[in-house]
Amino acid sequence: MSPDPTEPSRIPRIQAKVLNAVLNGAPLPETEVEALLSVEGLSRADIREPHATLPFATYLRLFERISQALGRDSFGLELSQGMGPELIGPAGYIFVASPDLTHAVQALASSVFTIQDATRFEVQTGEEPHVRYRITDDEMMPRRQDVEFSLGYVDRLTRLLLGPGYKAAEVWFEHRGPARPDRQEALFGCPVFFDQDMNALWFRREDIDRRAPKADPNLVAVMQHYIQLLDRPSHAITTFSEEVTQTLATLPDGREPTLDTVAARLGLGASTLGRRLRAEGTSIRDLARRHGVELAARLLAETRLTIFEIAERSGYAETASFTRAFRSVTGESPRHYRSRLAASGAGGMG
Repeated sequence: MSPDPTEPSRIPRIQAKVLNAVLNGAPLPETEVEALLSVEGLSRADIREPHATLPFATYLRLFERISQALGRDSFGLELSQGMGPELIGPAGYIFVASPDLTHAVQALASSVFTIQDATRFEVQTGEEPHVRYRITDDEMMPRRQDVEFSLGYVDRLTRLLLGPGYKAAEVWFEHRGPARPDRQEALFGCPVFFDQDMNALWFRREDIDRRAPKADPNLVAVMQHYIQLLDRPSHAITTFSEEVTQTLATLPDGREPTLDTVAARLGLGASTLGRRLRAEGTSIRDLARRHGVELAARLLAETRLTIFEIAERSGYAETASFTRAFRSVTGESPRHYRSRLAASGAGGMG
């Protein structure tokens, strides 16, 4: 079965530094932060790595859980108002150094790939100028916090670009909002509407081409050159098969993974994940078997656990099925594999 050309061929990801910034802005005890991350198989150390990324669907879920933990429905929007261009690196600095708002939003739309794979900024600079924010996979939920954060952040960068004379014309959100959007309107300084057909920040016509007082063409040129040097996003994403393999490594040992379990971790429907794996010529069962055998091979080499104990940790209830799976992947039995390593001195058996 050939892949559906309308579907993305890889798991959308986002730079972990964005989630780290969200967590830094959330007044939560570090123990609670670690607990929230552990649900997704992550830790603070994971997202502090300079070039770390995570599935965009994981980021969406964590953003919503953080908001719930704080009891602040508008947390994402409130947080955006304190962010600067450094959050998104070169793309942010190009925005605030652009000659006018038209160039700023067009540059953002063309460079968002340097931060994440799952979203688009679509710019209209005609009679009704606006920038639309779109999450490209309709199955990715929940999304309120990210959407409000993203449009709030564009509004924040625009204030930095144009100065105190700027305010948006209107803001639209697809999701439901409060009965009275007083908080949102106070933060944006303009009317805010929910249950709309798109997420969009609308600009006043007089602002779209107004000269930015702090335009810096030299900085723009340097940052654009940096982005052009990227052959592809620095957080190059993997195939679905590789993404599933990475996800399997976050599940507890000894528990047979299911399509539903892995799909939920990736923020996909089980049927969608199954279809995409079939398009790559594999299945959750094949990947789980290979993952279990790779885990078993490490345990055989590095521990003194019995074959039965290793079978259990690898997700097998009895040694016969474990031995068949191990042989199908490696070409030899677990016992022979361990004996060969011991004879060569390659294992950790002493």
